[in-house]
Amino acid sequence: MTPPNDQTAGHAKSDGVPVVFLSGMLADQRMWHPALTAYSEIADATKPAIAPVFCELFDQDRVEDMARAVLQAAPDRFALVGMSMGGYAAFEILRQAPERLSHLMLVNTRATADSEAVRRRRLLLSRIVASKKPFVAVNDGMLDEMLHPDNRHDEPLVRLLTAMGDDCGVGVFKRQNNAVALRPDSMADLCAIAVPCSVVVGTHDRVISPESHRDMADAIPEATYQEIAGAGHYVPLEQPHIFARSLADLLRR
Repeated sequence: MTPPNDQTAGHAKSDGVPVVFLSGMLADQRMWHPALTAYSEIADATKPAIAPVFCELFDQDRVEDMARAVLQAAPDRFALVGMSMGGYAAFEILRQAPERLSHLMLVNTRATADSEAVRRRRLLLSRIVASKKPFVAVNDGMLDEMLHPDNRHDEPLVRLLTAMGDDCGVGVFKRQNNAVALRPDSMADLCAIAVPCSVVVGTHDRVISPESHRDMADAIPEATYQEIAGAGHYVPLEQPHIFARSLADLLRR
């Protein structure tokens, strides 16, 4: 099954700030739907209207190509929300076309590259996974690492993560995993970010630590930093209402 790729599926087109949402590995635009519903329910006259744009990064095996695909599909100027792998693509977008961005939100991601040892393990994993049948996108060990303990047995959440991974399939996994493994280090680029920026992480993210997010925020001029309780590596799904308010706060800047 091909993952959904309609840029506004599930949410009506609207005038407002164009916001491009980039998901992490083995996820599609369904990652953002609960948060966008929560955003629509914020009762605040100062809340900026938004026009969501979903760019699915399924066909590229390098972050440079991911960035080019987003820039081809996105409006001339847009706010950018990058989660996990989507954050890696966001850094490349900043290198290729910083003038296109109005705001930046970095969620459950990191600016550092993988070590050589981790890179080798990732590339080996791509070969191992490709040789096994059937492809298992989400397993218990991954869920233990990625979800806050309170959400670990949230059946609708687990079903959604499993469905997104299964719909992406082994080909998408291999391409995305390779892109993540070979991404460049972006720490030296953080000081040049000149748009309002928010760095967001779940307090129980065991994949990318809150401490690394704090270091990233400290390196970005005037960035805000927020640790969200009750969330792990999937802040937009685990705490959609808090995430939505954080997005509104960023877009007001």
